[in-house]
Amino acid sequence: MEKTYSDLVCSNTYTKQNIRDNTLDNAQLVTRCPLDNGRYTDASTPAHYSAGKLDQLPAELLIQVLLYTDVPSLTRFRRVNRRAMQLVDSVPQYATIIKHCPDIIRAIVSIEADAFDCNALYATLSTTRCSTCERFGDHLYLIDCRRVCYFCFTRRLEYFPLTIGRASSFFTSGGTQQRHAATSRQRLLAANPPSVLSLPGRYCSAWANEGGQLARKRLQLFDRRAVIQDLVGSDLPKLDRTTKEPHRFMAIITAPYLFESGRQVDWGYFCLGCKDEKEETRHFRIKYAREEILEHVARYGPIKETPRIPGRFMHVTQV
Repeated sequence: MEKTYSDLVCSNTYTKQNIRDNTLDNAQLVTRCPLDNGRYTDASTPAHYSAGKLDQLPAELLIQVLLYTDVPSLTRFRRVNRRAMQLVDSVPQYATIIKHCPDIIRAIVSIEADAFDCNALYATLSTTRCSTCERFGDHLYLIDCRRVCYFCFTRRLEYFPLTIGRASSFFTSGGTQQRHAATSRQRLLAANPPSVLSLPGRYCSAWANEGGQLARKRLQLFDRRAVIQDLVGSDLPKLDRTTKEPHRFMAIITAPYLFESGRQVDWGYFCLGCKDEKEETRHFRIKYAREEILEHVARYGPIKETPRIPGRFMHVTQV
């Protein structure tokens, strides 16, 4: 039986269903960071208090001020009063993100990712390509808001963040390494490179529903590329477990592609016919945007399912 594009739109999970990546998608964000967006939208009830001097700005300028504010600060301002809530909710880009992918807002607030503003987040979500390769970037690296695919965030050095101790030991001033940890830590914090505070939980890829490495404490994680200028030089980690390295998963969340000015959303699709092959062009981990999945099927052939064998999963191939 061959599958058409209408069948493929449901293929948004891995062909190997027992894989769990344990990123921020699995961090119980709804419980950790409940949002009240849409709960107090009764226009018949006017706001009793103003938003201070911001209300004196022209509407267009006010939107720009809020748009270029980082999301944690925007969320705190929104809690000031009903007027502040109305103002933030009136920012089209913010409203679009809340509508289509509120867990990204929850994750950003929960890990205190404040190195980028709402406009940068929306601009990133309005792109499709991974920041470091040509694949569809189906995740966000939230330390500095970059799109990234599974292969890059689990393998490339720039997506392996540094703990504060590690970042301090490599933080240099004037080309010399600091001898005293306290001094180098102070210099690191003064420089204020992009960082987040991780959430306790299980991280990294596993073959069972509850697998992954358990992290009990919150860690301050710094963007490696912002701290170390030469990633290929002296900062090669002694041990990098890639898909089993929990730090690589602590600032990662699934992200959609927003298009048509945010009116449409595309979460991407996995190909049901691709297997775990050495050829990464047909790896089951690759995700495709809507147009890309059509091109992929046209290139490698339609998907064909063989009859189910009792006690086994249905076999899916491309012909």
